Amino acid sequence: MDRSSTRREFLVATGVGGIMFFSGCFTSVREGYSIDRETSTGTSDRTVDSTDRSGADRNEESDTRKAKKRTSAPPEPPENGAVVFVYDDGPITDYTQAFPAHRAFDAPATTGIVSEWVGRENFMNRDWMGVEHLAELSDAGWEIASHTAEHTTVGTYELVEDATRNDERVYPTGVRHGFWTPKDVEVTDGDRTVRVTATGRGEDDTGRYVELAEPLGASFAAGETVVRYPKDVMKEAVAGSKQDLQAQGFEVETFLAPYDDFDAWSQAFVDDHYVGVANGDHGRRINDPSKYAPYQTRRAYFIEFTEPKLVQRDLDEIAQRGALGVFGAHTHKEKVTEDRIRTTLEWIEERDIEVVTLRNAVEIYASGVE
Repeated sequence: MDRSSTRREFLVATGVGGIMFFSGCFTSVREGYSIDRETSTGTSDRTVDSTDRSGADRNEESDTRKAKKRTSAPPEPPENGAVVFVYDDGPITDYTQAFPAHRAFDAPATTGIVSEWVGRENFMNRDWMGVEHLAELSDAGWEIASHTAEHTTVGTYELVEDATRNDERVYPTGVRHGFWTPKDVEVTDGDRTVRVTATGRGEDDTGRYVELAEPLGASFAAGETVVRYPKDVMKEAVAGSKQDLQAQGFEVETFLAPYDDFDAWSQAFVDDHYVGVANGDHGRRINDPSKYAPYQTRRAYFIEFTEPKLVQRDLDEIAQRGALGVFGAHTHKEKVTEDRIRTTLEWIEERDIEVVTLRNAVEIYASGVE
Protein backbone atom coordinates (compact mmCIF):
# COMPACT_ATOMS: atom_id res chain seq x y z
CA MET A 1 0.00 0.00 0.00
CA ASP A 2 1.27 3.47 -0.92
CA ARG A 3 0.72 5.24 2.38
CA SER A 4 1.41 8.73 1.11
CA SER A 5 -1.14 8.56 -1.71
CA THR A 6 -3.71 6.77 0.45
CA ARG A 7 -3.29 9.33 3.17
CA ARG A 8 -3.82 12.23 0.77
CA GLU A 9 -7.04 10.65 -0.51
CA PHE A 10 -8.24 10.05 3.05
CA LEU A 11 -7.50 13.56 4.21
CA VAL A 12 -9.27 15.14 1.27
CA ALA A 13 -12.26 12.85 1.74
CA THR A 14 -12.66 13.55 5.44
CA GLY A 15 -11.33 17.07 5.77
CA VAL A 16 -8.83 15.91 8.40
CA GLY A 17 -5.36 17.40 8.18
CA GLY A 18 -2.39 15.37 9.32
CA ILE A 19 0.18 16.68 11.75
CA MET A 20 3.72 15.42 12.21
CA PHE A 21 6.14 16.27 14.99
CA PHE A 22 6.07 19.97 15.73
CA SER A 23 7.55 21.33 18.88
CA GLY A 24 5.37 23.01 21.43
CA CYS A 25 4.79 23.70 25.05
CA PHE A 26 6.02 21.21 27.63
CA THR A 27 7.43 18.77 25.09
CA SER A 28 10.98 17.63 24.64
CA VAL A 29 12.84 17.72 21.34
CA ARG A 30 12.19 14.00 21.25
CA GLU A 31 8.44 14.63 21.24
CA GLY A 32 8.70 17.06 18.38
CA TYR A 33 11.38 17.86 15.95
CA SER A 34 12.67 21.26 15.23
CA ILE A 35 10.86 23.78 14.60
CA ASP A 36 12.53 26.46 12.48
CA ARG A 37 12.35 25.37 8.86
CA GLU A 38 15.20 27.79 8.23
CA THR A 39 17.60 25.56 10.17
CA SER A 40 16.02 22.14 9.74
CA THR A 41 16.77 19.74 6.93
CA GLY A 42 13.95 17.44 7.99
CA THR A 43 10.64 17.23 6.22
CA SER A 44 7.11 17.01 7.54
CA ASP A 45 4.03 15.14 6.42
CA ARG A 46 1.89 17.95 7.78
CA THR A 47 -1.09 18.68 5.54
CA VAL A 48 -2.86 22.02 5.80
CA ASP A 49 -6.13 21.69 3.94
CA SER A 50 -7.62 25.01 2.89
CA THR A 51 -11.15 23.64 2.93
CA ASP A 52 -13.27 22.23 5.72
CA ARG A 53 -15.43 19.13 5.39
CA SER A 54 -18.26 21.10 3.81
CA GLY A 55 -15.92 22.27 1.03
CA ALA A 56 -15.92 25.87 2.27
CA ASP A 57 -12.72 27.88 2.19
CA ARG A 58 -11.20 27.85 5.68
CA ASN A 59 -10.01 31.43 5.28
CA GLU A 60 -13.40 32.84 4.38
CA GLU A 61 -14.87 34.73 7.29
CA SER A 62 -18.50 34.78 8.35
CA ASP A 63 -20.75 37.46 6.90
CA THR A 64 -21.14 38.98 10.37
CA ARG A 65 -17.40 39.27 10.86
CA LYS A 66 -16.89 40.73 7.39
CA ALA A 67 -19.63 43.28 8.02
CA LYS A 68 -17.98 44.24 11.28
CA LYS A 69 -14.70 44.89 9.47
CA ARG A 70 -16.40 47.06 6.87
CA THR A 71 -17.64 49.51 9.50
CA SER A 72 -14.29 51.30 9.52
CA ALA A 73 -11.39 51.71 7.15
CA PRO A 74 -8.51 49.31 7.85
CA PRO A 75 -5.23 50.79 9.11
CA GLU A 76 -2.47 51.27 6.57
CA PRO A 77 0.27 48.63 6.73
CA PRO A 78 3.48 50.03 8.27
CA GLU A 79 6.02 50.92 5.59
CA ASN A 80 8.79 48.89 7.25
CA GLY A 81 6.52 46.04 8.26
CA ALA A 82 5.33 44.80 11.60
CA VAL A 83 6.18 42.13 14.16
CA VAL A 84 3.82 40.31 16.50
CA PHE A 85 5.25 38.73 19.65
CA VAL A 86 3.19 35.76 20.83
CA TYR A 87 4.04 34.23 24.20
CA ASP A 88 2.70 30.80 25.11
CA ASP A 89 0.81 29.43 28.11
CA GLY A 90 0.65 32.36 30.55
CA PRO A 91 3.44 31.61 33.08
CA ILE A 92 4.30 34.33 35.57
CA THR A 93 7.51 34.91 33.61
CA ASP A 94 5.42 36.57 30.88
CA TYR A 95 4.78 39.23 33.50
CA THR A 96 8.19 39.31 35.20
CA GLN A 97 10.44 38.96 32.13
CA ALA A 98 8.61 39.74 28.89
CA PHE A 99 6.44 42.58 30.20
CA PRO A 100 9.32 44.75 31.51
CA ALA A 101 11.22 44.32 28.24
CA HIS A 102 8.22 45.31 26.13
CA ARG A 103 7.30 48.18 28.43
CA ALA A 104 10.77 49.66 27.93
CA PHE A 105 10.02 49.95 24.20
CA ASP A 106 6.32 50.78 24.57
CA ALA A 107 5.69 47.63 22.54
CA PRO A 108 2.63 45.39 22.95
CA ALA A 109 2.48 41.62 22.66
CA THR A 110 -0.03 38.79 22.54
CA THR A 111 -0.09 36.21 25.30
CA GLY A 112 -1.83 32.87 24.77
CA ILE A 113 -3.60 31.92 27.98
CA VAL A 114 -4.67 28.47 29.14
CA SER A 115 -7.84 29.48 30.94
CA GLU A 116 -7.78 26.76 33.61
CA TRP A 117 -4.22 27.65 34.57
CA VAL A 118 -4.92 31.31 35.39
CA GLY A 119 -3.70 32.12 38.90
CA ARG A 120 -2.41 28.63 39.72
CA GLU A 121 0.64 28.34 41.94
CA ASN A 122 3.36 25.71 41.77
CA PHE A 123 1.51 23.89 39.01
CA MET A 124 3.96 21.92 36.88
CA ASN A 125 6.72 23.49 38.99
CA ARG A 126 5.87 27.08 38.12
CA ASP A 127 3.41 29.83 38.90
CA TRP A 128 0.93 31.24 36.41
CA MET A 129 -0.32 34.74 35.82
CA GLY A 130 -3.50 35.65 37.67
CA VAL A 131 -6.33 37.89 36.57
CA GLU A 132 -4.58 40.91 38.09
CA HIS A 133 -1.48 40.28 35.96
CA LEU A 134 -3.51 39.81 32.80
CA ALA A 135 -5.44 42.99 33.55
CA GLU A 136 -2.20 44.96 33.85
CA LEU A 137 -0.96 43.54 30.56
CA SER A 138 -4.25 44.34 28.87
CA ASP A 139 -4.22 47.89 30.20
CA ALA A 140 -0.71 48.29 28.73
CA GLY A 141 -1.95 47.30 25.26
CA TRP A 142 -1.27 43.58 25.33
CA GLU A 143 -3.72 41.16 23.75
CA ILE A 144 -5.12 38.18 25.65
CA ALA A 145 -5.54 35.20 23.31
CA SER A 146 -6.98 31.76 23.95
CA HIS A 147 -4.62 28.81 24.27
CA THR A 148 -7.50 26.38 25.02
CA ALA A 149 -9.01 25.53 28.40
CA GLU A 150 -6.31 23.11 29.58
CA HIS A 151 -3.63 23.11 26.89
CA THR A 152 -5.53 20.59 24.80
CA THR A 153 -4.14 19.59 21.42
CA VAL A 154 -6.62 20.51 18.70
CA GLY A 155 -4.87 18.62 15.92
CA THR A 156 -5.11 15.09 14.55
CA TYR A 157 -2.46 12.37 14.54
CA GLU A 158 -2.19 9.57 12.02
CA LEU A 159 -1.73 5.98 13.12
CA VAL A 160 1.67 4.57 12.19
CA GLU A 161 0.79 1.02 13.27
CA ASP A 162 -2.30 -1.01 12.42
CA ALA A 163 -4.76 -1.31 15.30
CA THR A 164 -6.88 -4.39 16.05
CA ARG A 165 -10.18 -4.60 17.91
CA ASN A 166 -8.47 -6.00 21.04
CA ASP A 167 -5.76 -3.37 21.24
CA GLU A 168 -5.63 -1.12 24.30
CA ARG A 169 -2.86 0.99 22.79
CA VAL A 170 -2.74 2.97 19.56
CA TYR A 171 0.45 4.24 17.93
CA PRO A 172 -0.05 7.68 16.32
CA THR A 173 2.53 10.13 14.99
CA GLY A 174 2.17 12.12 18.22
CA VAL A 175 0.92 11.05 21.64
CA ARG A 176 -0.41 14.37 22.89
CA HIS A 177 -3.90 12.95 23.26
CA GLY A 178 -2.37 11.01 26.14
CA PHE A 179 -1.13 14.12 27.96
CA TRP A 180 -4.21 15.37 29.82
CA THR A 181 -6.13 12.28 30.83
CA PRO A 182 -8.57 10.70 31.28
CA LYS A 183 -10.26 12.24 28.27
CA ASP A 184 -12.29 10.77 25.42
CA VAL A 185 -10.74 10.54 21.95
CA GLU A 186 -11.95 9.34 18.57
CA VAL A 187 -10.17 6.90 16.32
CA THR A 188 -11.51 7.32 12.79
CA ASP A 189 -10.73 6.38 9.20
CA GLY A 190 -13.51 8.56 7.82
CA ASP A 191 -15.93 5.67 7.41
CA ARG A 192 -15.89 4.31 10.95
CA THR A 193 -15.36 6.19 14.20
CA VAL A 194 -14.77 4.69 17.64
CA ARG A 195 -14.95 6.80 20.78
CA VAL A 196 -12.80 5.58 23.65
CA THR A 197 -11.18 7.04 26.77
CA ALA A 198 -7.46 7.83 26.65
CA THR A 199 -5.78 7.23 30.00
CA GLY A 200 -2.14 8.05 29.34
CA ARG A 201 0.83 7.62 27.07
CA GLY A 202 4.07 5.68 26.96
CA GLU A 203 6.62 3.93 24.81
CA ASP A 204 7.35 0.26 24.21
CA ASP A 205 9.29 -1.80 21.67
CA THR A 206 6.78 -0.86 18.96
CA GLY A 207 6.98 2.87 19.59
CA ARG A 208 5.13 5.68 21.34
CA TYR A 209 1.52 5.00 22.16
CA VAL A 210 -1.66 6.41 23.65
CA GLU A 211 -3.10 4.13 26.35
CA LEU A 212 -6.83 3.36 26.19
CA ALA A 213 -9.19 2.47 29.04
CA GLU A 214 -10.61 -0.52 27.17
CA PRO A 215 -10.05 -2.47 23.96
CA LEU A 216 -10.57 -0.44 20.80
CA GLY A 217 -13.41 -2.65 19.55
CA ALA A 218 -12.61 -2.28 15.83
CA SER A 219 -9.63 -2.64 13.53
CA PHE A 220 -8.01 0.32 11.75
CA ALA A 221 -5.22 0.58 9.20
CA ALA A 222 -2.12 2.67 9.69
CA GLY A 223 -1.84 5.54 7.24
CA GLU A 224 -5.62 5.66 6.83
CA THR A 225 -6.66 6.46 10.40
CA VAL A 226 -6.27 9.38 12.77
CA VAL A 227 -6.70 10.02 16.48
CA ARG A 228 -8.49 13.23 17.43
CA TYR A 229 -10.72 14.71 20.11
CA PRO A 230 -14.49 14.42 19.58
CA LYS A 231 -16.63 17.47 18.84
CA ASP A 232 -17.77 18.06 22.43
CA VAL A 233 -14.20 17.95 23.76
CA MET A 234 -13.03 20.28 20.99
CA LYS A 235 -15.82 22.75 21.64
CA GLU A 236 -14.97 22.92 25.34
CA ALA A 237 -11.28 23.39 24.60
CA VAL A 238 -11.77 26.03 21.92
CA ALA A 239 -14.94 27.90 22.84
CA GLY A 240 -14.93 27.20 26.58
CA SER A 241 -11.56 28.87 27.07
CA LYS A 242 -12.76 32.02 25.34
CA GLN A 243 -15.89 32.11 27.48
CA ASP A 244 -13.83 31.69 30.65
CA LEU A 245 -11.44 34.50 29.75
CA GLN A 246 -14.25 36.81 28.69
CA ALA A 247 -16.01 36.14 31.99
CA GLN A 248 -12.85 37.44 33.67
CA GLY A 249 -13.21 40.69 31.74
CA PHE A 250 -10.95 40.20 28.72
CA GLU A 251 -11.71 40.63 25.03
CA VAL A 252 -10.54 37.49 23.27
CA GLU A 253 -10.46 37.39 19.47
CA THR A 254 -7.47 35.25 18.51
CA PHE A 255 -6.32 31.70 19.15
CA LEU A 256 -2.96 30.04 19.80
CA ALA A 257 -2.91 26.30 19.10
CA PRO A 258 -1.15 24.19 21.76
CA TYR A 259 1.94 22.32 20.57
CA ASP A 260 1.79 24.27 17.28
CA ASP A 261 -0.67 21.68 15.98
CA PHE A 262 -3.41 23.11 13.77
CA ASP A 263 -5.22 21.51 10.85
CA ALA A 264 -8.60 21.24 9.13
CA TRP A 265 -10.18 19.50 12.14
CA SER A 266 -9.00 22.37 14.37
CA GLN A 267 -10.28 24.93 11.89
CA ALA A 268 -13.82 23.61 12.02
CA PHE A 269 -14.08 24.64 15.68
CA VAL A 270 -11.99 27.82 15.68
CA ASP A 271 -13.74 29.52 12.78
CA ASP A 272 -16.85 30.69 14.63
CA HIS A 273 -15.01 32.11 17.64
CA TYR A 274 -11.78 33.75 16.52
CA VAL A 275 -10.56 36.09 13.77
CA GLY A 276 -7.10 34.54 13.52
CA VAL A 277 -4.73 31.80 14.68
CA ALA A 278 -1.22 32.77 15.77
CA ASN A 279 0.40 29.55 14.62
CA GLY A 280 -1.88 28.09 11.98
CA ASP A 281 1.21 27.41 9.84
CA HIS A 282 4.05 27.12 12.31
CA GLY A 283 7.66 26.97 11.17
CA ARG A 284 8.47 30.30 9.52
CA ARG A 285 8.35 33.82 10.92
CA ILE A 286 7.48 35.84 7.81
CA ASN A 287 3.98 36.33 6.35
CA ASP A 288 3.48 37.81 2.87
CA PRO A 289 1.58 41.08 3.47
CA SER A 290 -0.34 40.76 0.19
CA LYS A 291 -1.52 37.20 0.84
CA TYR A 292 -1.91 37.07 4.60
CA ALA A 293 -4.37 34.37 5.70
CA PRO A 294 -5.19 34.89 9.39
CA TYR A 295 -6.05 31.24 10.08
CA GLN A 296 -2.76 30.13 8.55
CA THR A 297 -0.50 32.64 10.23
CA ARG A 298 3.16 31.71 9.99
CA ARG A 299 4.97 31.81 13.32
CA ALA A 300 8.31 30.53 14.58
CA TYR A 301 10.32 31.01 17.74
CA PHE A 302 12.79 33.86 18.04
CA ILE A 303 14.97 32.62 20.92
CA GLU A 304 14.30 28.88 21.27
CA PHE A 305 15.41 26.58 18.46
CA THR A 306 17.02 29.31 16.38
CA GLU A 307 20.05 31.57 16.17
CA PRO A 308 20.30 35.38 16.54
CA LYS A 309 21.70 35.81 13.03
CA LEU A 310 18.65 34.10 11.55
CA VAL A 311 16.29 36.34 13.50
CA GLN A 312 18.18 39.41 12.28
CA ARG A 313 18.06 38.09 8.72
CA ASP A 314 14.28 37.78 8.97
CA LEU A 315 13.98 41.27 10.45
CA ASP A 316 15.94 42.64 7.49
CA GLU A 317 13.51 40.95 5.11
CA ILE A 318 10.48 42.18 7.05
CA ALA A 319 11.73 45.76 6.87
CA GLN A 320 12.64 45.52 3.18
CA ARG A 321 9.34 43.98 2.12
CA GLY A 322 7.03 45.66 4.60
CA ALA A 323 6.08 42.13 5.67
CA LEU A 324 4.48 40.73 8.82
CA GLY A 325 6.62 38.72 11.23
CA VAL A 326 5.17 36.59 14.00
CA PHE A 327 7.64 35.65 16.73
CA GLY A 328 6.90 33.09 19.43
CA ALA A 329 8.49 32.19 22.76
CA HIS A 330 7.98 30.34 26.02
CA THR A 331 9.25 32.62 28.77
CA HIS A 332 9.51 29.75 31.23
CA LYS A 333 12.35 28.28 29.17
CA GLU A 334 15.84 29.04 30.42
CA LYS A 335 17.08 30.63 27.20
CA VAL A 336 14.18 33.08 27.02
CA THR A 337 15.42 35.90 29.23
CA GLU A 338 14.44 39.53 29.59
CA ASP A 339 17.78 40.51 28.05
CA ARG A 340 17.21 38.35 24.96
CA ILE A 341 13.76 39.85 24.48
CA ARG A 342 15.14 43.37 24.90
CA THR A 343 17.86 42.67 22.35
CA THR A 344 15.27 41.55 19.80
CA LEU A 345 13.20 44.66 20.45
CA GLU A 346 16.33 46.76 19.91
CA TRP A 347 16.87 45.11 16.53
CA ILE A 348 13.26 45.87 15.63
CA GLU A 349 13.59 49.50 16.70
CA GLU A 350 16.79 49.91 14.66
CA ARG A 351 14.89 48.82 11.55
CA ASP A 352 11.88 51.02 12.31
CA ILE A 353 9.56 48.00 12.34
CA GLU A 354 6.27 48.42 14.18
CA VAL A 355 5.26 46.05 16.98
CA VAL A 356 1.57 45.13 17.00
CA THR A 357 -0.71 42.50 18.52
CA LEU A 358 -2.08 39.63 16.50
CA ARG A 359 -5.53 41.22 16.55
CA ASN A 360 -3.99 44.40 15.13
CA ALA A 361 -2.17 42.39 12.46
CA VAL A 362 -5.41 40.75 11.33
CA GLU A 363 -7.04 44.19 11.06
CA ILE A 364 -4.10 45.60 9.09
CA TYR A 365 -3.15 42.77 6.77
CA ALA A 366 -6.19 40.53 6.35
CA SER A 367 -8.63 43.32 5.59
CA GLY A 368 -7.10 44.01 2.18
CA VAL A 369 -6.86 40.36 1.10
CA GLU A 370 -9.70 39.06 -1.02
